[in-house]
Amino acid sequence: MEMAATILVCLVLILPTVAGVTEGCCEDLSKTLGSKVSYPASAAYNASIASFWSQQEQLITPSCVVSAKSVQDVSNAMRVLGPKSCKFAVRSGGHAALAGSANIQDGVTIDLSGLDWIHPFSNHSLVSIGPGQTWGKVYSSLDALGVSVPGGRDGPVGVGGTTLGGGFGYFATKAGFACNNIVAYELVLANGTVVNATRSRYSDLWMALKGGSNSFGIVTNFVFQTFPLGAIWGGDIYYNISTIDAQLEAFYRFTSNPSYDTNAGLLHNFAYTPEVGPLIVNQYAYAKPDPNPATFRAFILLQPQISNTTQVSSLETLSVNAGKASPNSFQQITFAVTFTNELAMLQELFTIWNSSTSEVSAVAGIKWSLTLVPIVPAITFHSAIKGSDVLGLSVPPQGLVLTLLSASFNSSDDYSMVNRVANRLSDKIIRTAKEFGVYNTYVDLNHGAAWQDPIASYGSESVAFLQRTAQKYDPTGVFQTQCPGGFKVFGLERNV
Repeated sequence: MEMAATILVCLVLILPTVAGVTEGCCEDLSKTLGSKVSYPASAAYNASIASFWSQQEQLITPSCVVSAKSVQDVSNAMRVLGPKSCKFAVRSGGHAALAGSANIQDGVTIDLSGLDWIHPFSNHSLVSIGPGQTWGKVYSSLDALGVSVPGGRDGPVGVGGTTLGGGFGYFATKAGFACNNIVAYELVLANGTVVNATRSRYSDLWMALKGGSNSFGIVTNFVFQTFPLGAIWGGDIYYNISTIDAQLEAFYRFTSNPSYDTNAGLLHNFAYTPEVGPLIVNQYAYAKPDPNPATFRAFILLQPQISNTTQVSSLETLSVNAGKASPNSFQQITFAVTFTNELAMLQELFTIWNSSTSEVSAVAGIKWSLTLVPIVPAITFHSAIKGSDVLGLSVPPQGLVLTLLSASFNSSDDYSMVNRVANRLSDKIIRTAKEFGVYNTYVDLNHGAAWQDPIASYGSESVAFLQRTAQKYDPTGVFQTQCPGGFKVFGLERNV
C-alpha cells in the first residue's frame, strides 16, 4: 500500500525542486554561524550523525550540520536557508524511525541538541525546557522537585519531536498528552522571526503545534505546566505466552474500567525474538510508591512469570531502563493503528501478530513487538480542560487501544522485506478492526509509518485548521517543501 499524497490546489506557492539547490547554503551559513557549522569528517559532524537512534538516520550524510546553541542561531540559520531555497532537516533528540525525519541527504541538518536547558519556575508549577533535551534528564531534574511533566516514555527520546507529535507518556491519565501541557512555545518562523505562542497570543499557532508537528516553524523553547509527582512504582514483568488468554481479559477489563485509576499507566506487549519465541511483557507505572497497586492485581498475580523488575523508584529510573531496551544504531520500523477496546478484537489481534512472526524469524537481530496502549476518557478530559489540541480524539467509555509496532533488526539489507511484512500486518489489523466494527482512524504521529498519514487521521476539521495556519505563518511553503522530513499538513510525500 502506497501512502496517498493529498496535494491541495490551495497551496499555490510551493517552491520547485532544483538540482543542486543546497549549493552555497553551507558556505553562507558558515559566514553567519562560524564554527557552529560542521562538515563531513569533522568531529562535531560525526558526533551529531552517530547520535541518531535509528541506523537509517545514521546512514544519511547531510552537506553540513548546524549545531545551534541559541534561538538566535536558529533564527540566523532560517534567514539564510529560506531565501536560498536550501533543503534542511530539524533534529531534536533524533529518535525517529523514518529515514529523513530529522536528517537530510545532501542538505542542511539543524541540530538542536545544544538547546538543552531545564529551567523550573520559582514555584515549580511551570518549567522551560529546550527542544534538544531528553526525557530522562528532564525527569531527573524534576524528580528532585517533587513534580513532573507528561513526556515520553523512554529516557533517550528528545523533548521536541515527541511533544510536537502529541506525546503519550506514562501518566497521560493524570495530565493528558505532552502537548496538552504547553503554556508557551518559542518559535522561529520561516523568515527567521521569533514569536512566543500562547493561548492568548498567536493562539492559532499555539493550537496548531499541539500535534501538528514541524509544518509551522522551529520550536526553540517549551514552557510546560507541571503536576505533582514523587516516588513511583513500576517496571517490567515477563510472562510465558501460556498466559495470553488471561492477559487479554485483564487488559480489556483494565482499559474499560469505569473507575479507571488515573495513577496507572500500562504498556502491554507481545514480544518476539527467534531465540526465545513469543512472550508477554507488561510495563507498569504507578504514580505512587505502592508496591502492589490494586488496579494491576489481575496482571501481577498471573503465572508463570519469567522475570519481574518492578520496584519503588523514580520516573527517571523507569524511563532510563525503558530506553536501554531499544539502543541506538539498529534498523527501526514502526506503525500505529487504533481501535475500540473489545475483547474479541484483542484476541484476534494476538493471533494476527503471532502468525506474522514466522515471516521475520530469519532476519538477523530481529525484535518484533506489538505494544498495546490504553487510551481512556481521562486522557481526553485533560485535553479539553487545558485548551484542547488538534489530535481529533474522541474516546468511548470502554476506551481505545493504540497499537504500536516496533521492529528492530541489524541490517539495511533486510529493510525492504521487513517493511513489507510490517505493511501487511498493519493492513490486516485495520481490515480486521473494520470487520469487527471497532476501527478508529487515529494514527499516533510519533510512531507513524511511511505509508501512513497521521495528520489526515486527525479529521477534516483539524486538517483544514492546520493548513490555514501553515499558509498564514509560512506563505511560501518553506516548511512544506524545503524541510521534507516528517508528516506535513498538506500531505506531501516525504524523503523516506
